[in-house]
Amino acid sequence: MLKRCLAALLCACLCLPACGCAQEETLTVTATFYPLYLTAINIARDVEGVEIVCLAPPQAGCLHDYQMTAADRCALADSDVVIQNGAGLEAFLDELLPTLTATVVDASAGVTLLEDAHHEHGHETACNPHVWVSVAGAMAQARNIADGLAQADPAHAQAYKANCEAYLASLEELQEQMHALLAPCEGMPIITFHAAFDYLAQEFGLRVVAVVETDAGSAPSAQELANVAEIAREEGVKALFAEPQYDDASVDILARETGLPVYLLDPVVSGEADAEDYDAYLRIMLENAQTLCEALL
Repeated sequence: MLKRCLAALLCACLCLPACGCAQEETLTVTATFYPLYLTAINIARDVEGVEIVCLAPPQAGCLHDYQMTAADRCALADSDVVIQNGAGLEAFLDELLPTLTATVVDASAGVTLLEDAHHEHGHETACNPHVWVSVAGAMAQARNIADGLAQADPAHAQAYKANCEAYLASLEELQEQMHALLAPCEGMPIITFHAAFDYLAQEFGLRVVAVVETDAGSAPSAQELANVAEIAREEGVKALFAEPQYDDASVDILARETGLPVYLLDPVVSGEADAEDYDAYLRIMLENAQTLCEALL
């Protein structure tokens, strides 16, 4: 009986290394926030052994004043690939990135950046980092992310390329839909909560004539709100646009002052980090276009 038990134990021990060799290591990819996460899950779709993680909570907003937690630092240290928006958005990563062993992908590399025309003080950069809030920007970021994943994981380079091409086709279709919807709105003035929609406005022919919050995280003064109200009257603005993840008290004050209705536009930072929600960006952006049409026409 003892000999049989020892034989079984020896067999199990001999099998353990073989089982370990058969298991494929996981490539852990950390996207700094929700819109990059949505692109990454599309690029890595159905690729074996790839885990996509969203660092900041999906409702964190645009990360201007995001504060990392100890858990965030651990997640980044354990990552094989880190995808950042770049363009100065993730200032909280500046000191940490050089210490990481991960491949760092700058999703906005090569994109022509707009100036932060509405900003008055406080940002680390004079560039507007909200590249993803236009379909053209999202397409550029998808290409950069696909290239970065292929570099970090060359064994699956062709799969990343194929997934990228499929996602780009979906984005092109979205772009056509949005152009058709927004064509009657060309040249119309809009006032947004902050400078998240400048790239979208440029792409689809709208004019952002003012923003409510010029300094991320700081409520506008009474004088600043009065200035925005005056611009709204001078420009013949038809509506004000708030964002679902921010307190809209300032927008409410403006609405009372101007008598304008308030609509919600989502800069694709409100959702759940669902690894199967491949169409989330497409859905949110199309809803934004429909909201603009409802408000302006």
